[in-house]
Amino acid sequence: MKKNKIFFYLILFVLGYDVHAQKNISLKECVDFALKNHVSNTVYENEIAIAKQKSTEALAGYLPQVSTNITFDDNLKRQVSIIPAGAFSPTEIKLQFGTQYSTTGTAQLDQVLYDKSMLVGIKAAEPNNQLSILKKEQNQDNIIYNTVSAYFQVLVYLEQEKITLENEKKYRELLDILKLRLEKGVIKKTDYDRTKSSLNNIVSQKSILEMNKQVALNKLKHAMGMSLDEEINVIEFSNYESLALVEKDNNFQVSNLLDYRIQNNNALLQEFDVKRKQAAFLPTVSMYARYGATSLNNEFAKSFSNWFDFSTVGLKVSVPIFSGYRKLSQLKQAEISLLNAKANMQISANNLQLSFKNSNAQLQKSQSDLVINRENLYFAKQVFESSDLEYQKGVSTLSDLLNADYSYKEAQSNYITSLINVMSSRLEYEKSKGNLKSYINQF
Repeated sequence: MKKNKIFFYLILFVLGYDVHAQKNISLKECVDFALKNHVSNTVYENEIAIAKQKSTEALAGYLPQVSTNITFDDNLKRQVSIIPAGAFSPTEIKLQFGTQYSTTGTAQLDQVLYDKSMLVGIKAAEPNNQLSILKKEQNQDNIIYNTVSAYFQVLVYLEQEKITLENEKKYRELLDILKLRLEKGVIKKTDYDRTKSSLNNIVSQKSILEMNKQVALNKLKHAMGMSLDEEINVIEFSNYESLALVEKDNNFQVSNLLDYRIQNNNALLQEFDVKRKQAAFLPTVSMYARYGATSLNNEFAKSFSNWFDFSTVGLKVSVPIFSGYRKLSQLKQAEISLLNAKANMQISANNLQLSFKNSNAQLQKSQSDLVINRENLYFAKQVFESSDLEYQKGVSTLSDLLNADYSYKEAQSNYITSLINVMSSRLEYEKSKGNLKSYINQF
């Protein structure tokens, strides 16, 4: 079998197929894959299922409850009852009632007629279901955010890699020229060595970038819920700066955000808990119906043959009077928890408002920085190309060329940094608006 597999791969290789071909994947495809395959989806789907079962459990308390009970007693020593001396006898009479063996079977139906605590629990089922759905949506937003953030990180390394390869090519061409000049004795060896050292630094930087890119790819696959053994290549954007283009949003509403809606549901559930604790002070009314039969005999062999049936229908009213302050303490705790839930809602609203304003300001700042650094990169490239041409003509020194190259590299680094800031600030801005799903559909 192993030989056949090797032979199959050999045929594919001869025919020109790459048996280890990497799959190109876009940002939208990454997000779609993550939303379908991330293991956390299963957890939140299970939470929704649990909430539905809790709804059924709450409703079950108001449905008829049927139970059966069978007992068999061997009265090894029956209790003695005494009739005092007097009317029946001048001396006391000792009697043992019952039989040695008794078997009793009963079936009972219980039906709650009124229990305010149960009614409150049934009403609380709907917001509890809604909370589980909101948490699933929140998890999906987190999956999108983590996937997009990891994807952007890979793109940054790809951009750095392209710049590094361009610099490597440039220095190798320069080094070839310097080698010829060194052989002709036109330049000093120190000029050649300085350039060679710069090239070595670029090669070392390229190796580090390759490792960082692989680490970033692994983080992306982890964020997607994809196997780390999968081989993928991310598809780059044709225009990164389009990420900075965003229309001003004047319709920001905190109440539309998932975090706030979850806090609101938590407060609503806490209100139901207070009502449930209050209902514990009210009477409860229930009815029951019981039917059974008893078999009595002093002989074991006949203990299941002599049956007498009975039946009962009853109404039960339970009125709580005093519980040692337990119920009152529980009610006070629930009321305080409700106050905390409402306070947390206000804190959450303030934090979400602050997050939106800060992310908006950061996005505008990163947009401005990107424009400036893009212009600086263009100017630095022009200066470097001019210095390179002048050096090749012999009208400028190597120091002038290396200084221009240093400025060019610095401009490249600043541009990459501003690019990172634009992508991350745009992502934070869309997250603060609760707009991640719409944002990702643009790609």
